[in-house]
Amino acid sequence: MGLKDSTTEEKILEAAKEVFMKYGLYGARMQDIANTAGINKALLHYYFRSKERLFDSVFEKALEKYFAQMTVIGNKSLPLKERLMQYVDNIFTFFSEYPQMSMFIIKEISINPQMFHEKVKTLKHPKSLLIPILQEAIEKKEIPPMDPVMFMVNLHSLCAYPFLASPLYRVVLKSNGYDWDDDSKNRIKESVKEFISFKFQ
Repeated sequence: MGLKDSTTEEKILEAAKEVFMKYGLYGARMQDIANTAGINKALLHYYFRSKERLFDSVFEKALEKYFAQMTVIGNKSLPLKERLMQYVDNIFTFFSEYPQMSMFIIKEISINPQMFHEKVKTLKHPKSLLIPILQEAIEKKEIPPMDPVMFMVNLHSLCAYPFLASPLYRVVLKSNGYDWDDDSKNRIKESVKEFISFKFQ
C-alpha cells in the first residue's frame, strides 16, 4: 500500500468513535468499525494495527474536546462568575453535539482508571483546574465562602447528568405529554446558571 490518506484516517476515526461510544473498548469489533467506515478490514489494520491503538486515538481526542471546554475557567481577564457561565454554555453545546461522550468517558475510566490518570496529566491545563481557582477567589474574598470540592461536584453533575439520563427523561416526559428537546436542555442550562448565581450571592 502507498502513503496513508488523511481523509481515510479521519473517516476511520469517526467510525471508531461511533462504535466505541456504543460498545466500549471490549465490546467493539474491528469488523464493525470497518463496516461503519465503509472500508475493508485489511485497510483498517493498515491505518491502525490494533483495536487498542485505535481506541487510544479516539479516547484521547474525546478527552481533548472535553477538556477544551474548560479553558475559559482559567481566563483571568474575566470575572470568575462570567467564566463559569461561559463554561456552562460550552459544555452544554459540547454534550449536545456529543451526547454519548460523558457515558463513554465514565465507562472507560471505570474500567481503566490508570489510563485516564495518565491522559489527564498530559491534556489538562493546570490553570483551568476549578478547585484551586475557587480557593484563590475565596481567599481574596472575591466570592462568598463555600466548599470548592462540593461546588465542582455539583456543577459538573448538573451539566453532565441531563445528558447521561436523557434516555430516561425521554420516556418519562413522553408519558406525561412532554418532549425532551432543545428547549428542555436550554431550560436546564439556565437552571445551572441559577445555581452559580445563587452560590455567588
